Amino acid sequence: MQLFFHDVGLKGANADFPKTVFGNVAVSDIVEHCPIHLQTEVENKLLAEFPDGWCNVWGVPDGAKSVIRQLKVDDVMLLIKTTGGDGDMPALCHVKGFWKEQLLELSNFLWGSSHFPYVFFFKTQHIDLTWTQFKKDVQYMPNFRPSGNVYRVKSERLDHFGGSDGYVCHLLQDTYSTGNVGRYELRENTPEQEYAEGERQVREASYFKRNAKLVKDAKAKFGFICQICDFDFESVYGKELGSGFIECHHKNPLHEKDNNYSSTLDDVCMVCSNCHRMLHRTKPAMKPEELKERLQKKPYN
Repeated sequence: MQLFFHDVGLKGANADFPKTVFGNVAVSDIVEHCPIHLQTEVENKLLAEFPDGWCNVWGVPDGAKSVIRQLKVDDVMLLIKTTGGDGDMPALCHVKGFWKEQLLELSNFLWGSSHFPYVFFFKTQHIDLTWTQFKKDVQYMPNFRPSGNVYRVKSERLDHFGGSDGYVCHLLQDTYSTGNVGRYELRENTPEQEYAEGERQVREASYFKRNAKLVKDAKAKFGFICQICDFDFESVYGKELGSGFIECHHKNPLHEKDNNYSSTLDDVCMVCSNCHRMLHRTKPAMKPEELKERLQKKPYN
């Protein structure tokens, strides 16, 4: 796995991150705006990777082609929102689709300009990383400025993390220690378990897509602050990016229900991305109140 990063800049990030990095794009729309000779291949690949029919997308300018053409499926791209102050690198993109040719029409459809033709596809993972910390992690000089470019990090710069894979694991590791999870079985990151959990999350996402009113009513009742850790996306990411963002978690195992299963507001809760992932990290999924209790017992330094 290779690690890349793109210095997007505050203006571009504020304009486009909500559209395609923190907002989902329909695979059907992507396929429609790809060259005809690629449409079948793109559709088959993306639906295999994103069976719910939605993914996140980013594109880089033609001037970055010498670097971006080194990008491969399963590489990781980090997106820099700003290098001002300590800087902000909020998005980790684990690439699941990339074609090494210019997708001009798709770029124009997504961002209103054909200036970002090298497009790749992924599911965004939120990370808590500053530009200042990243420079220390990859051993760059403190005065290094990326100046809007795309870079590939040399693997030897990450040897102290065990390579690129180790560094990505470091970025994604949970904030809270696991301790004793009692009757819950902590998931090992084997392909089989990741696949099974992926199916469960797709089932949950599909259920909420079919029952949009339930999600809307839940947001109206519970609001947009995580009911487990009190994380507030708007206060952290600002009104333009974070306002109205929260994830809906189903407390019951939907994979054990049939498609006609009806839910009430008592069956769901609103959670942040981190808590949502932690709930699904145990088998069976941990109850929200138990995860909240664990956090309340967590000693902070």
